[in-house]
Amino acid sequence: MNNKYPFLKYVTGDSKVHLMNSKMKIIWFIISFIDIILIKDYTSLLVMFLFLSIIILNTKINLFAYFSNVMVICPLYIIILLITFAITINVLFSVMIALKLVLIVLLILILTFTTSLSEIAWGFECTFSKLKKIGVPVSKISLRIAMDIKFISTMFEESKVIRKSMAYRGVAYHKNLFKSFRKMFFPVISLSYKVSRRMSKVMRLRFYGKSKRRTNYHDNKVTMFDKILIVIPIIIIYITIWLGWC
Repeated sequence: MNNKYPFLKYVTGDSKVHLMNSKMKIIWFIISFIDIILIKDYTSLLVMFLFLSIIILNTKINLFAYFSNVMVICPLYIIILLITFAITINVLFSVMIALKLVLIVLLILILTFTTSLSEIAWGFECTFSKLKKIGVPVSKISLRIAMDIKFISTMFEESKVIRKSMAYRGVAYHKNLFKSFRKMFFPVISLSYKVSRRMSKVMRLRFYGKSKRRTNYHDNKVTMFDKILIVIPIIIIYITIWLGWC
């Protein structure tokens, strides 16, 4: 995978998608995610793919970054495909589930490529802030989501570093993938956990979630682009229900 675009890691930029209001971006992400879950026909799947493709072009990030990151978990798609087919004995349905998983990964990549961890955490907190009134620890949950993303991203980065380290020591990890995976598993998990914990402490030192009103050097306002991006997934939900559920 291209070193410039690690899995689920923020890529600095000044595109319209990068500059979206954090809350609006999280709302868009949630609605789009629901869209993909509700899809039951290939036409709606194609419409959703075209919608995400347009947003990907607007991020101004190399298309290879998305392709390489989608393909890095290719074994997962195959496993899901086989499990679904074993349960349903329906090829078309199994393929659709696998394709929906690809779209979900693309959606997550758009969010993580164009949004820093602090913005993701703050976006989730703003979106679900009303739940604080009933005692839900929204700040902690939002921080946990951001740290989980950091953990997964670091895990892929560290696994690549460890593979290179093994290669430099003359270990032919391609000959016995299971044995190599077993040797890599615990170091990767341990290093990734330490990095995510360090990031969590850094955000706490910045008093994340302690203030009712956030202060930020770049407080992105809600723009017409943000509003359009919210409306389109809602329209797609209608199309999805009309085509696939009627």
